[in-house]
Amino acid sequence: MSAQEQVVIVGGTKGLGRLLAERFIAQGHAVTVLSRTKPDGGLAYRHIAVDLEALVDAAPVVEQVVQAGGKVRYLVFCQRYRGTGDAWQGEMQVTLNATRLLINGFADQFCDSGDRAIAVVSSVYAQFVGGSQPDSYHVAKAGLNQLVKFHAWGMGRRNVRINAIMPLSYLKDESRRFVESNQPLMQLYHDFVPLKRIGEAADSANLVEFLCSDKAAFINGQSIFVDGGVSVVWPEELARTMAGFN
Repeated sequence: MSAQEQVVIVGGTKGLGRLLAERFIAQGHAVTVLSRTKPDGGLAYRHIAVDLEALVDAAPVVEQVVQAGGKVRYLVFCQRYRGTGDAWQGEMQVTLNATRLLINGFADQFCDSGDRAIAVVSSVYAQFVGGSQPDSYHVAKAGLNQLVKFHAWGMGRRNVRINAIMPLSYLKDESRRFVESNQPLMQLYHDFVPLKRIGEAADSANLVEFLCSDKAAFINGQSIFVDGGVSVVWPEELARTMAGFN
């Protein structure tokens, strides 16, 4: 790895984003995290404060990132809207528009050679519907998947791949104790997930790591489920299983 290149993670202060920062640092990459709030200590990465909800021009952010750490090897989007304002406007801005602005802003700032990629954390709700999330979340995540397809052509012509992952709900460090102590909930995942368990943040991190490596050199424009096989099960079959008919 050149001293003048870096991995940029948007929203890397907690959960999956923080885990990915740890993984990339362990690989020897310099890591820059863009987020609104400064992360807790413990990780050797650069932090640049960015309020994605207010982002209208990515150029100053891109300039600051490149001046501080050089060209970009991998760009990873893990941000999540957590505001208290209008959910529709906030989700579209933080999830969709900020991603679009930053992809366009960094388009000319990737390394000149070697593997280069963009990874986007989407959701199963990009393709399915669930009452646990509002309409804004569903539409924004679906938009991300389409954005990935769009940029697979344009960025692909620059030899920069872009892919998305679509995780099912997974265990995070901050919620692990609560979830694992809830036996009915753990049993629920055992019963309806073909692999008979709830996902882990590491499952999603493993896929992002793969997509941000030369092992995925010919994978571009894909949105990949990380759901233990739930998405391939016909709903009627799942309902019968949950009701005890199978």
